[in-house]
Amino acid sequence: MFFVRCPFCHKLVFRLFYEGHKRQHTKLRDDGQMTEHITVHPEGRYQGSLKGVPTAYRHDRCGGVTGMPEEIVRSYLVNPFLYSGGSFCCGCEDYRPYRELFWVETGECLDDYFQKLQDQYLREHGEPPPKTRV
Repeated sequence: MFFVRCPFCHKLVFRLFYEGHKRQHTKLRDDGQMTEHITVHPEGRYQGSLKGVPTAYRHDRCGGVTGMPEEIVRSYLVNPFLYSGGSFCCGCEDYRPYRELFWVETGECLDDYFQKLQDQYLREHGEPPPKTRV
């Protein structure tokens, strides 16, 4: 294969140029967060209503509240294995493990929330989706 589908912008990129292309997506902003994150292609994202789906989480240690972008929410709803057990905290300006983060809307720990989504996915599909190559 001469081209790679970028999991950040979903464009086809010539394989020889992919590492430089990926660096542009993963470069850190001033607050310490990556510029962009891996998502499911827009056509494959969850298309339903997000009513009742939590979108903001709190880190008790620093008191910071962080909103999760819609494209990430819609991506993990179709693939709860997409992300690796942590998320960015705007208060700490660093990535923190899910076990330290709690949804503002429900109080549930993100670690428990994602485990439920993964368990449900496995019941419905039998196995996790193929890993996204970066």
